Parts: sequence; C-alpha cells; structure tokens
Amino acid sequence: MLNFGTTQADETATSAISAEIIRIQDLAETQVAESIQQLNTLQRSLPPDAKLEDQREVLITLIGLYLNDDQTEQARKLNAELSRLGVHYHDNWSNAIALNFQAAILKVEGKLDEAKDVNAQALQLAKSVNQKKLTCRVYSTASVINSELGNFQLALEYRLIAMEALDEGTRHDDLRRINALNNIGNLYTKLKDPQMALAYFDKGVKLAEQWDAQSMLSMLNLNRGNVYSDQGKLADAVKAYAESLKISRNIADRRGEATALNNLSDATYGLGNYSLCLHYAKQTLQLANKLENSVLQADSLVNVGLCHMGLGEVILGSKEANQGIDILRQSKAKPAIEEILGQLATAFEKANMYKEAYKVIVEKLALSTELFNADRDRVVSEMKARYDASQHEKQIEVLEQKNQIQSIEIKNKSLQWIITTVFSIIAAAVALTILILYRKLRETNRNLKEANSNLEQANTKLAHQSNRDPLTGLLNRRAFHDAMQSRTQITDRRVLSSDTPPHSLVVLDIDHFKRINDNYGHAAGDEVLVELSKRLSHVMRDNDMLMRWGGEEFLIFLNHMPTSNLQQVIERILINVGGSPVVFEKNTIPVTISVGYISLHQGEASDVELNWGKSLNLADSMLFMAKTRGRNQAIGIKKVNVPKEEFDALLRSDLENAIQQGKIIIEQIAGPLQKAEAVC
Repeated sequence: MLNFGTTQADETATSAISAEIIRIQDLAETQVAESIQQLNTLQRSLPPDAKLEDQREVLITLIGLYLNDDQTEQARKLNAELSRLGVHYHDNWSNAIALNFQAAILKVEGKLDEAKDVNAQALQLAKSVNQKKLTCRVYSTASVINSELGNFQLALEYRLIAMEALDEGTRHDDLRRINALNNIGNLYTKLKDPQMALAYFDKGVKLAEQWDAQSMLSMLNLNRGNVYSDQGKLADAVKAYAESLKISRNIADRRGEATALNNLSDATYGLGNYSLCLHYAKQTLQLANKLENSVLQADSLVNVGLCHMGLGEVILGSKEANQGIDILRQSKAKPAIEEILGQLATAFEKANMYKEAYKVIVEKLALSTELFNADRDRVVSEMKARYDASQHEKQIEVLEQKNQIQSIEIKNKSLQWIITTVFSIIAAAVALTILILYRKLRETNRNLKEANSNLEQANTKLAHQSNRDPLTGLLNRRAFHDAMQSRTQITDRRVLSSDTPPHSLVVLDIDHFKRINDNYGHAAGDEVLVELSKRLSHVMRDNDMLMRWGGEEFLIFLNHMPTSNLQQVIERILINVGGSPVVFEKNTIPVTISVGYISLHQGEASDVELNWGKSLNLADSMLFMAKTRGRNQAIGIKKVNVPKEEFDALLRSDLENAIQQGKIIIEQIAGPLQKAEAVC
C-alpha cells in the first residue's frame, strides 16, 4: 500500500502518483482485475489535500478500466464522484470528461441517441478547455457513438480531430495511437474498403507487438477477422477470431472473450457448421448476460436463432433472431440491424420461406439506402487527402517526386543567382560564364520537366489504382459513386431531349458462388470472377461502365440505352456468361448468374424520375426476386405505374404485391439452358 502522507502533496508525491497510475495501466494490459484492485487502493491512499490533477487522473483511469471490463454500475458511481470533483473545483476538464464517460455508459446500455446528446455537451466543454488529451478522449467517444448510429461522416470528422490531438513519444501515447489506428480501420470496414481497413489494422498490430500490448492485439485480431469475414474469407476470419479469443482468455478480458465467441459463431454459421455455430452462440449469450451487455445479448440471440434455422428449427430460430433484432431496434443501431437483416433473409431463403425473406430484404434495402449513400465516398476521399498522403505506401512515391522537384527548383534558383553575381563581378568572363551556366540551367529545366512528368504519372497511377478492383481490373464502387456524383453536378438530365434514351442499371450475382469456392477452391473462384469480367466486357459499349460491386456481384451502367434494345442486351449478358463453362486447371465449372435491371426513369412522360440510388435499390430487389425464383435468369422493371408523389412509399412496400396489383410491370428473361436442366 502506497503512503503519500496526509499533510502535503508536493511535486515528488505528484510524480509518484503519476508514475503509479502509469504502472497500473501497464498491468491492466494483462491483469484487469488486479489493476482495478490496485487503483482502488491508490485512490484510498490519496491525501485529503491531493492535487486536483491527481484525484482526477486516478478516477479517470479507474472508470475507464471498469467500462472496459463491463462493470457499468461501478463506473457510474465513480463517474458521479468525478462530476462532483468538477463542480467543487469549477473545473471544466473534470466536467467534460465526466460527461464523456456518461455518454460512454449510455452507449453500452444501447441508448445511442441519449449518448449522442450528452457527448455533445462534453464536446462544447472540451473546446473551451482546449487541451489535447481531453480533446482526443471526447472526440474519440463522439466518433464511436456516431459510427454506431450510422452517421459515418460525423464519425470520420471526429476521428480525424482525435488523431490530430494525439501526443507522441511515450508508450501510452503509442497505445492511444494503436487505438486510433484500430478505430480508423473499423470505419474503413464499415465503409466497405477492406484493403485500407487491413492496412490500418496491420500498422496497429506492428505497434502493439512492439509494446507487447496484449489487449490491443486481441482487439486488432478481432477486427481483422471482421474484414476477412466481409470478404468471404471465412477460414481466415476463424483463425483471426480464434487468436483474439486465446489472448482475451489469457488476460481475463471477459468482454473481448464474448465478442470473439460471438464472431466465431458468425463465421462458423457462414461456413455452414451450424452445430459449432450454436455452441459458440450459446457461450456468447451466457457471457453477455453476465456482463449485462445489451448489444452482445442481441447479437448472440440472433446467432442462436440463425443456427437453429440452419439446423432445421425454423420457427424457433426466427423467433429468437427477431428477439435480438428488437433489442437492436430499441438502441437504433442501424448498421448492425442492416447486416443482420441480410443474414436473416438468406436463412429464410434457404428454408424456402420466400415471402418472409422478401419482407426482410425490403427493410434491409431501405436501411442500406439510408446508411451507405454518396456522402460516404466523399468522406472517404476527405480522409484519404488528410492522412493517406503521409501513410499510404503508394503515395510515398509521389512525395519523393515532389521532393525531387523542390530540390531541382532550389538548384535552378541557385544557378540564376550565380549568373547575376558573376555578371556584376567578372565582366571580362561574363560571356563564357553565362554560356556554361545557361547550359546547366537548360539541363536543370529538363530535369524539372521530367520530374513533373514522373509526378503526373505517379498521380495518374495512384488514381487508377484507387478506382479499380485489384483482382479483375474493373472499376469499383468508388469509381461508380464518383461518376454518379459528377453526373448529378452537371445535371445530365436537363440536357436530354424527349427522344434521348434513358440510362439503365444492371445488377448481377453469380449463382451458388460459395459452392464454387467450396468444391474447386478459392483460386478457382477468383478465376471465375476474372473470366466473367472479360465476358461481360465483351457485351459493353465504350461509354458504358462495368464494375465489380463486391464479392461475386457486378454492376453495369448502360449509358443512354434505348428501352427497345435493353432486353436484347440482357439476353446477351446471360448467354455470354452462362453459355459455356469456365475452365480452370482440369475442372470445367458451370457458371450462371441472376440479374436485376431497370431504366433510370419510369412512368408516363417520365413522371417518375429515379435517381441512381433508388434505381439501384429497385434493381437489387429484382435481383433478389430472380434468385428466389430459381436463379439463372433476369428480372427487370419495364414500367412503374404510380404517381410521382406515391413512389417513395412504393419503394418501402412489398414489391411482390405491387407487381400483382399492376403498380410495377416486370419482364422475366431466362438464362441459357444448363445440362442439369436439360435432363428435366
């Protein structure tokens, strides 16, 4: 037990207290319970006249540990002490951090809107204090809350401010930097940019291994697994989650253990191992109940339900899954709901419960529209401009070229100065000197032009890479969003005459792609994606856009495609893809696709003018309908027969009923007959 005296708190004591807090923080990396006990002892040992900074820092550290260990009530009690400390000393530092912890507690309880409001008060106080450490803490919490609410633009802006406020030099500064790298990686994960997410996680892992930061390594492995899972690399995801689980159990991190178990349940469900999935899900639910963590309770309930559905207990499973979703709805955790709805729709589809599946997918599409819009890519671009220029490996080449240009410019100016000096001092040799230096100047200018050319090439290469899918070489989501944003800015629609053909969107998905990976291996799956990109490219015109939309899904933007020709183009797409198998090594792999498509304006005299976002949702709905009706086919919307003011309501309704009522007219195009079908 430490003894700092009871009559004074001099600088030596203050230094000892600070050093003891740092030591306990280090201990918390592997022994959370012991570090909490020692901090409580330290708090009781503080003299009555201990400095405000010492009292505050002990409370802040202890509250943070309680929150990380899901001991919410203990954190709440100590936070009340911290708040009283701020009021007593009229200290806005204490008041701001107390509000920040209150917001964090509300977030854990699933009260995201309340958490956001309280955090906004903390932000105002933090601005008035203007101290780096406080700014970093409060803006980090703001980023996490807004990310869970789906406000990705605000989340990224707050994360940038928090990053700028980080200090450098000590181990604890680096630990905060690891946490920041992890959080930015998480945002990139939610923004569907796996390469950037993994890049930030890898940087965090290197720094965490350097400092042997075990809890950080557990967290980073967990989030690595999330990226692999999003990419469909479930075996890699399981390895990452298992490593996170191992570390969490070694350091007695109960929440980390529960989260790793929950994610293992997700991954094994994706692999079709429903018994193991249920095993992990039940362990997660047991831990989540002990921790009283509503988010984990909701996730584990959903997983228990999905696993039961996979095992054939559909009614029981759907009831359990909906119980979990209801908990998430209460907390308004929209991104989590959106992801789970997709899993639930797939489970209903596997159980041949198509009506239930369609109802769920309609809700999912509405959430997708709300969450993942064009603003997301604009925010990513802003983030790249501010951070990736100094951290992305490709852009180091650009910076080197800039340095080369600056060096040449300095040399150029130096030569010019020499010319002037020599001219004024040595008149006799002026002609010869100028001639020599002029030749050097010309050489320097040539170097400058060459360096500028290299820089332009590097920038062009970088821009090309950021807009291309690395596997197929096709354009990616960002390229499409940029193009659509440009079209919106130049108001492309205003210059169209009544005779100008509309644009069309085509969404297609490879049928049973998981079976290809399972039966022939992931290398074969990659070959199928590359071959399909080539086949689809043959159908496209020069002014059309073909994109890999994600996973086994592709998107085609048909520029000014006459409606009378659209059906013929769709038939060519189906035949080009499914007319012959893909040959890989010694395997002949039959491949078909399901397709959804639509023109960008519908209705009498273009009464209903669709933006690309709404069109994409409708095309997605038609794709889902094509899959549920047997795959190897295309379903497109020929016409929407509703007034303009009723269209948004139609998007949120049951499209099957709308089709039956004649509000939406569709056409169905069969794909090429496959051998298995010919037998029938």
